[in-house]
Amino acid sequence: MTRVDSRRRPNAAQRRHQLCDAANTLLAEDGPRGLSHLKVDRRAGVPDGTTSFYYRTRVALLQGVADHLARYDAEAFAQAFDDVPDGAGDDLLPMLAEQVLLVRDEPHLSRTRARLELTMLAKGDAGIAAGFQQVSESYRALTERLVTAMQNGLTAPLDRSLLDEQVSVVLTYLSGLVFAFANGSTEPMTSRDIQRQIRAVVIGVAAERLSQTS
Repeated sequence: MTRVDSRRRPNAAQRRHQLCDAANTLLAEDGPRGLSHLKVDRRAGVPDGTTSFYYRTRVALLQGVADHLARYDAEAFAQAFDDVPDGAGDDLLPMLAEQVLLVRDEPHLSRTRARLELTMLAKGDAGIAAGFQQVSESYRALTERLVTAMQNGLTAPLDRSLLDEQVSVVLTYLSGLVFAFANGSTEPMTSRDIQRQIRAVVIGVAAERLSQTS
C-alpha cells in the first residue's frame, strides 16, 4: 500500500501568494535594494531557490509583488465601496476616511510602504505601472462620486472643469496623508478630522474658482 504524505504542498497560487507576502514585507522594511530571491526565501521560510523558480528574474519578482498588491487593493476596494449607491456622499465620506486611517495599522502599513516603493519604480517599468493603473482609476472614480455628491449647490449646473480640479486636489490631499502615515506620522488624526478637511478642500476650491470669476 502506498503511503500518502499528509503534509500537502501548497499549489502554485498559494506559493506565489506566500512569496509575495514575504517580498512585500521586505520592500516595506528595506526598500527595493533590500529585496532578493534568497531573502524572500528566508523570510517566507521556504527552501532556497523557491522564489527564483516562481519568479525567474528580479523584474519578474517586482512585477509579481505589484500584481499581488493590486489584486488586494481591488478586492479591498470592492468590499468597502461597491455597495454604496451613487450620490450617497454622507455614506461615502466616513467610509473613505476610515480606509485612510487603516494605513496606520498592520498589515495595511507594510502594504502601503511597499506600494509606495513600487510606485517609484513604476516610472521605469510598464509592467509594474500596469498593476496599479486599474486601482488608481477606481479611486479616482470613487473620489469623483464623492465630490459630486458633496456639491450641494456650490455650483449649478455642475461645472465639469471645477469638478476635475476638486477631485485632483482631494486626491493630492489623500496621497499626502497616506504618505505621512506610511512614514510614521504621529499627528493625531481622526475620521472626523479627515472628513472635515476633505470638505474644506472641496468648498475651498469652489470658493477660489468663484472669486476668480466674480
